[in-house]
Amino acid sequence: MEPIYIFTFTGVFAMGATLSARQVSHDVLTYNQQAFETSEGSEDMAKVSGLYLAAGNLAAIALIASLVYGGQNLTWWIPVSFLVITFPATYYILLCRMLKPKPGSLLYTVLSLIGLVPMVQGWMV
Repeated sequence: MEPIYIFTFTGVFAMGATLSARQVSHDVLTYNQQAFETSEGSEDMAKVSGLYLAAGNLAAIALIASLVYGGQNLTWWIPVSFLVITFPATYYILLCRMLKPKPGSLLYTVLSLIGLVPMVQGWMV
């Protein structure tokens, strides 16, 4: 399989999972701020599940691995331009409209980890 396809597949879903996990954390923070402003106590505070935090961290590691893979197999400007323009644009235009942040962060993390399989196989050869 061509390195550009492996790089793009893994990078898009890793960026999508990372941004979805960030949105989950931001939603919980916003909810906590609103709950704190409306009540005197802090008994209504919500917490971010460790599952979404782990998914975001795994996706960030997959994103870094895909950038390293892209840097090794492609011209230097392709991974840089994909990181700055293509991956976030694909997330905001397509992926965030397909799924809400909570299921999106989990599904996109799984897809990015699936994309790591041919990447690691390419490194082994």
